[in-house]
Amino acid sequence: MQRWLVLSLTILAHILANSTVLAAKSKTRAKSCKLRRQNAASQEPLPLPTPTCTLAATCAAVAAASTSDTGLAPGTGATVIRPRFPYGSEKIRGVNLGGWFVLEPWINPSLFNDTGNPGIVDEYTFGLYQSYSQASGVLQNHWDTWITEGDFAAISQAGLNHVRIPFPYWSVPTANTSTSPYVTGSWSRLLRAVSWASNYSISVIIDIHGAPGSQNGYDNSGQKLSYPQWQTSQDNVNHTLQVFEALIGEFGQSNWGGTVGAIEALNEPAGFDSNVLAATNSYWQQAYDILTDYRTAKGTQAGIDVDADEIKMVIMDAFQGVEAYQGFLAPPNSQGVLMDTHNYQVFNGWQYTTNDTEHLTAACAYGNSIANFSTNNIWTYIGEWTAATTDCAPWLNGRWLPSLYATAFPGRSCDGLTGPWQTFSAEYKTLLAQYFEAQVTAYEQADGWMFWAWKTETADDWSYSKGLEGGWIPNNISDFGQRQYPNICQT
Repeated sequence: MQRWLVLSLTILAHILANSTVLAAKSKTRAKSCKLRRQNAASQEPLPLPTPTCTLAATCAAVAAASTSDTGLAPGTGATVIRPRFPYGSEKIRGVNLGGWFVLEPWINPSLFNDTGNPGIVDEYTFGLYQSYSQASGVLQNHWDTWITEGDFAAISQAGLNHVRIPFPYWSVPTANTSTSPYVTGSWSRLLRAVSWASNYSISVIIDIHGAPGSQNGYDNSGQKLSYPQWQTSQDNVNHTLQVFEALIGEFGQSNWGGTVGAIEALNEPAGFDSNVLAATNSYWQQAYDILTDYRTAKGTQAGIDVDADEIKMVIMDAFQGVEAYQGFLAPPNSQGVLMDTHNYQVFNGWQYTTNDTEHLTAACAYGNSIANFSTNNIWTYIGEWTAATTDCAPWLNGRWLPSLYATAFPGRSCDGLTGPWQTFSAEYKTLLAQYFEAQVTAYEQADGWMFWAWKTETADDWSYSKGLEGGWIPNNISDFGQRQYPNICQT
């Protein structure tokens, strides 16, 4: 009895300590946040590609990581050589492979529950509060089973042309090896993932999802904090630039074909804080300078003229809205830059009190503003969004933290709004289908979208693969004849 009392008090203290963080997050995330799931079928692993590099600052570290810690023999790169995706000419239609290389408690709850430790709330504490061998063993298995080549085959069959792979700084080989207590070793799996993508003509955007010190304080950055620390140290920023340089230097090479279309320089920096915003905008420019130096060294850039088939970079609106970046890194002075913005309607007060019609109206209205920005600035896509209209997925707001939707009004329940899709009513699945297609229609007025996420363990309302299975997502989204509500934003 005493043991359970102590555990209950520990959990209660954790909830209270994080309540102010959650309140602040809900106020600032009108257009952003996150979500994810699991694959049980293990497949024979593909040989790992041999890394290549041209940037002196990172070549040695990348080369040192070329021998896989999994024992898999290095391969040769992409299996299919083709041009990079023609951004601006074709629409991005893709999914995020969330919960694979950066854990999130709501996507992968079993990995956290199995620790038996209520204090493990992110990947930082996953490594801190367990022995390295224990944490490493669990993660090695997870990296090899959560997403397999079969998932890439299914993604291609679903009419999708992109995956966005969230990847952490601590697993990218650089000269800076300060990554403790994180478990490293997923780099070899990233190389394998890109080879799998090339097998199925899927383009990849690799996203630096977690930076040293955390760029936002969210668990999806790797470390949950009351205040982000990335911007407080130039060493943190420099380390992140090294990571960007390593990714550009590796995946910009010809042996990868055109599989990796772009590197996203940083995910969701907390620009609602002025100090983070200042560091972020400076960082975007420094990352672009690295890209320019790389292209110049390769001979693919002369002045402002850049080879159209060269690897691109992605920046984000840092929760400011794309309008805050009018003219920023835009042509003609800058080339090959995309804007990623995230759009969720589940994290703010007005959003969890919004009715179904208002959700659909807001989704449709968003299309015009992003289309205008894309036309007059840089290619723009929505890199994260969901068909879910609530935050009912357990631990979506953090491990042990409750749903704001469920607590907004007395007696309100999340029953039938998350969990296994077989428990969803026909009416709810219709809403999911309408909301999904309203957003697809809106976002394709700009340059496309990446759904969050391909899989989750238990929250089927956030899972693209379960949406296919449950029937609220068309079997082939690129076949316009399969779309159930093609005119939904015209009514």
